[in-house]
Amino acid sequence: MDKPTYTPITKRHIEKSTSSLAQKISIKNELRKISSETLQNEILRGLSAKQKYISSKFFYDRRGSELFEWITKLPEYYPTKTEKSILKEVGSKLFAPLQKIDLVELGSGDCSKISLVLDAIPLLNLKSLIYRPVDFSASAVNGATQLLNKRYPNLKIEGLVADFTQHLDSLPNGQPRVICFFGSTIGNFTPKQAQNLLSQIADKMKTGDQLIMGVDIVKDIPTIEAAYNDSQRITEAFNKNILNVVNKTIESDFSLINFKHRAFFNQEHERIEMHLVAKNDIAVKSNLSGQVIRMNAGETIHTENSYKYTENKIKELAYNSQLSVKDIFYDKNKWFALVQLVK
Repeated sequence: MDKPTYTPITKRHIEKSTSSLAQKISIKNELRKISSETLQNEILRGLSAKQKYISSKFFYDRRGSELFEWITKLPEYYPTKTEKSILKEVGSKLFAPLQKIDLVELGSGDCSKISLVLDAIPLLNLKSLIYRPVDFSASAVNGATQLLNKRYPNLKIEGLVADFTQHLDSLPNGQPRVICFFGSTIGNFTPKQAQNLLSQIADKMKTGDQLIMGVDIVKDIPTIEAAYNDSQRITEAFNKNILNVVNKTIESDFSLINFKHRAFFNQEHERIEMHLVAKNDIAVKSNLSGQVIRMNAGETIHTENSYKYTENKIKELAYNSQLSVKDIFYDKNKWFALVQLVK
């Protein structure tokens, strides 16, 4: 047997290795193409409406992302725990066969759920795919990318900071795709908006592509309402933090102490509504617009909806969006569903 030869590790090898690793990560920011004026006008339009509102996408600055990650670990907040339990149970069936695909995650947030997906994929297959996290929060995409790079050094990651309702065309369309849409984010959209969004996604899908979507299921009202009114009041802090984002965006002077958090289940629409309720009459100035935003005591700013679905409504939504339900997986209590959709 020949004597083995060893090549000493030099600085050149280290630099080459580091460079190779860096090539496995890239992050593109589409939000830079959206002017500040566009975002400002969107907020001002909502605050000028009869029922004032702020889009829930403005929750997710750095602080908002941190607070939401905290919420997902609260005992009352069942959606994250139940969805993860389903992913652990069916992960091998859904994800182990995947190879040579784009694994796209819309509204990626932290990397705890996609980690369960990646853990279910054999290493050889993992090397052949590209993970594409898409989120409105740059800090979320950056943070998750760094963590995943350490845990899965062979994984190629191409992040996208974007509003996925507007920037689906920014995703490459070469390889087959598995699109993950976790967290029941679909519930943040009205039924009409949800159908429009899924129709957009379906238009981008090819035969053989999949959409794996998390959906919160209708259940007893106390359980639902407790998830949005936790005893530690973290959801309250999360809800109020949206005013900090608004203050930075439109240079306004909203004071968080002038509002209280309200979240309740609207039975007619089968949705949780989150509001900020004015404690007293207020007048808020915006340096950018010059207008004064006035609110009477008891008047609210609607910050979020979270629709809950039945199985029939899931199938109806899919059908109207030109998608087919291949399978539905539930947790043991049937509180949450993971829906496998195909073109």
